[in-house]
Amino acid sequence: MNDLVEYLKLSLEDDFFSKGERKSLRALVDQNPLDEQQLAFLRGKIFELADQKITPQNYNFILAWIKDATSALLNTHPQGAQSDAYFSPGEMCRNVIIKQIQSAVSNLQICVFTISDNVISDSILFAHRKGLNIKIITDNDKSLDEGSDIEAIAKAGIPVKMDRTSNHMHHKFMVADNKTVITGSYNWTRSAAKFNHENILLTNESSVVKSFLKEFDQLWKVMADY
Repeated sequence: MNDLVEYLKLSLEDDFFSKGERKSLRALVDQNPLDEQQLAFLRGKIFELADQKITPQNYNFILAWIKDATSALLNTHPQGAQSDAYFSPGEMCRNVIIKQIQSAVSNLQICVFTISDNVISDSILFAHRKGLNIKIITDNDKSLDEGSDIEAIAKAGIPVKMDRTSNHMHHKFMVADNKTVITGSYNWTRSAAKFNHENILLTNESSVVKSFLKEFDQLWKVMADY
């Protein structure tokens, strides 16, 4: 909450509230979901800060800032949990994976059996170059398959961990920005898109997201470095 207040103060300093600043404000709220009481507090803080800053010279800017700052908060307020399902063969599952990777603004926690679809791998590498914090857990045996992209991903500097047991790390899920989960039978392979009957569930249900984050953290602690 204090970070959001400080960000609001900073966004007033130069009398210019850019698109990038609005996007960053929305990202901050996305990472720290607010309840109704907290939203009400921040709305009040917006008007308090505006009243302290307003002058005849910046009057129009302050009015626009109030509108934009309030809109940024309201647009991130969850209107209830949402879920959807996608199926292959076809591009639907692959597309929803790529969309979540491309739209993430801070972090990706990827826990998948295998990654050999170059289109998905390229999206991960691009997100890494943008500065996202990415962690990947995968299966040690599958990382040795012909066509596996794990080595290239690790060489790019993305932290990768895997099991070193005779069993398989068979999960297929990803958490984006600590708020959205994709999971299902879909392997991140070309065959899964072209031929296999697979599924993906996309959800932002907070209790589900927390459960997957907990599982990822537990696995990250015990898995071996690539």
